[in-house]
Amino acid sequence: MAETRPPVRIAILGAQDPLGEAVMALLTERDIAVDELIPLSLEETDDVVEFAGNELAIGKVEGFDWRAVDALIAATHDAAARRHIESAANQGCPVVCLLNDLDARADGVVRVASGLALAAAQVLKPIARKAGLQSVDVFAALPVSLAGKPGVEELAVQTRSVFNLDVAETEIFPVRIAFNMIPQVGKPLANGDIDSEALSAADLRERLGMPQLPVMVTATWAPMFYGAALAIHGTTERDCGRSDLRDWLSQASGVIVMDEALLGGVPTPYTEAQENEDVFVGRLRTEAVAGRRFALWMVCDVIRLEAARMVDQIENLIEKKAK
Repeated sequence: MAETRPPVRIAILGAQDPLGEAVMALLTERDIAVDELIPLSLEETDDVVEFAGNELAIGKVEGFDWRAVDALIAATHDAAARRHIESAANQGCPVVCLLNDLDARADGVVRVASGLALAAAQVLKPIARKAGLQSVDVFAALPVSLAGKPGVEELAVQTRSVFNLDVAETEIFPVRIAFNMIPQVGKPLANGDIDSEALSAADLRERLGMPQLPVMVTATWAPMFYGAALAIHGTTERDCGRSDLRDWLSQASGVIVMDEALLGGVPTPYTEAQENEDVFVGRLRTEAVAGRRFALWMVCDVIRLEAARMVDQIENLIEKKAK
């Protein structure tokens, strides 16, 4: 008689947001054995989501019995999700989340690194292996989809308002985001950093295995719906030329080099990055005198990268449950 595996029930908080949608898309694409998916929201909503060919009504998370599911995917950056994550963990429900103000070592809570750090680490790892790293500076232009569905809607509404010569009302972002950039992706800290920048720097050091590496991150909201762009400048311990960078990155898994010396020969967030787990690199440069300074441009889908890591963790949980 064939063994019958126990059914797998997964709750997803933030199901209607771009990150939640990306998680559900990857669960389907990877054909992961989820028998029941329960979409949840922080607020009351009439929205429905589609999963495995079915339309599912989104329930409100308040009062949810976490003992009814095998895991919670908290697919949101909203700090209001914290108490629900803690509640789930306290009831013995494993949690995969992104929030930075939770103890990632807490029983049952697995925190996924920020998409910015995931992307930067992907291109910096081969450079670190070959030439060593002494310091890294990252500038990131991030899409409004990281602020969830309300962020996407606010950019769309503001853009129409500007074209119609109306007042662009702000609610999600502190000032107008349409045709603008806002260098405050999160909460300002006393030292001039933003909390998300400090988190991404810490995540990047951890993923590189270099806890003492000097890292400076500057992040800005950009008037883009999806896809992100990063400019990375760094110094290496050993000399490296532009051809070295191209060779190392061309051989790296998940990295696609587009470094043609022609107009349009570089990657952009809209044309390459969306709905892709690969990162695209161009504008490779090294400092001609010392040979230890480098710069590169890269684009990626930070939402997709975060979703992929969250789904990786759920796959691990399902495999453990099946044993």
